[in-house]
Amino acid sequence: MFSKLVWIPLVLLLIIGIGIGVFWYTGGLSQLGFIQVIREGFAPADEEVQIIIPVDIFAGEDIDEITARAVEVQGVEKIAPIEDDKLVYTMSPEVKAEMLDEAKHDLEQKLSYLEDDRLYPYLEDISYDDSYQDFNLMVDQLQDHSDEILTAASELFMKAVYYQYFKKDNEAVQEVTVVLEDSQSADQERFIYPDDLSRAAAFLESPAVAVEAPQTPLEGDKVVVDTAPDNLNLRAGPAITYLIIDILYPGTVLEVIGEEGEWLNVITPEQKEGWVHGDFVEIYTEED
Repeated sequence: MFSKLVWIPLVLLLIIGIGIGVFWYTGGLSQLGFIQVIREGFAPADEEVQIIIPVDIFAGEDIDEITARAVEVQGVEKIAPIEDDKLVYTMSPEVKAEMLDEAKHDLEQKLSYLEDDRLYPYLEDISYDDSYQDFNLMVDQLQDHSDEILTAASELFMKAVYYQYFKKDNEAVQEVTVVLEDSQSADQERFIYPDDLSRAAAFLESPAVAVEAPQTPLEGDKVVVDTAPDNLNLRAGPAITYLIIDILYPGTVLEVIGEEGEWLNVITPEQKEGWVHGDFVEIYTEED
């Protein structure tokens, strides 16, 4: 005969064993694993990703508009400056993936513009690798078109570098190279990241082909795109960080239906509504 002191522990062990068996049978431990249950109890609910981006990448653009849209529209949790020349973006992995897709779209859009013979008739060939790190632009008479093509190459360079920051971790951002080569003389101009970041920024801060500020259009006015030989992006909202929804060629006449700061809400001849920057259009008159 067992004493009561022996029976009590055995009963307790039996109850614990039955409880574990039921939990296992219903999928608790078999699906999660005991260690994973413990880890999940102490793991943070949400992951965070931080990307440090040089401010020079946004040369020639309104940095306040860019950062405001990143937080208010794209879902970046916060943006903080460090070392006077860098911005720290803090976001979820999901937001990073969305911004990567948008950066890739903008880069591919720029490449499609450069490949348009109507916009860059002197640009004979463009080649680039699948990773968007190495670009080669073959130019007919490079010196004759250096002002326009160096500005365009600087923009391509910045878009490629920006894309790489979202594609890789900060420490893994690798060299980006844009080479301009004269098809006749083989003379070259190069932009290599990170050494030429400031040089490319200088071209975008003071573009060689300046566009005079137009008179302020009013609602109901018509404006004409004046960006020759380049095109103008029609965007979904009043900032350069909004998605590009159409390409407007020089000479396109638009109807103004509103404005916000320097941006104009317009309707295209195809009845597509969007936004353009007022610096790149002129008021259209019957004489025009």
